[in-house]
Amino acid sequence: MRTIGGKIGYIFANVVVMVILHGNSKQFWPKIPYLSLRDESVGEHTRLIFNTLAITTLGQFLLGKLPRERRLPRAIVLAAIPAALPTLIWIGQRGLRLKGKAGEAYNLSLVPLLPIGAMVLEDALTERLSAAA
Repeated sequence: MRTIGGKIGYIFANVVVMVILHGNSKQFWPKIPYLSLRDESVGEHTRLIFNTLAITTLGQFLLGKLPRERRLPRAIVLAAIPAALPTLIWIGQRGLRLKGKAGEAYNLSLVPLLPIGAMVLEDALTERLSAAA
């Protein structure tokens, strides 16, 4: 099981990468080709989440911080979390009918919640897969 510091580091790294890649009009750095958002569509945000998780995973792998037993669960998380984003956006826009500041707050709350969800899912998958082995 990962330490609390490692979990907080994972969440923080994902949030930082996500903010860097988001590429809105208020940023002070250029967009990163192929990785940053091209527009504000749901598909582009789904791609942003995937890119964020992939960059963080690559960083952990290169630093030797991604143990072998977490590689398969991380691959599953790389597919599951971005796939869940359209549903989460739909819930905010259509299900809860959030508009204006409330909608913006909901979307902003997803920035740390998605990496937290990824971490929880990965931990659960790692535990289940190691118990099955």
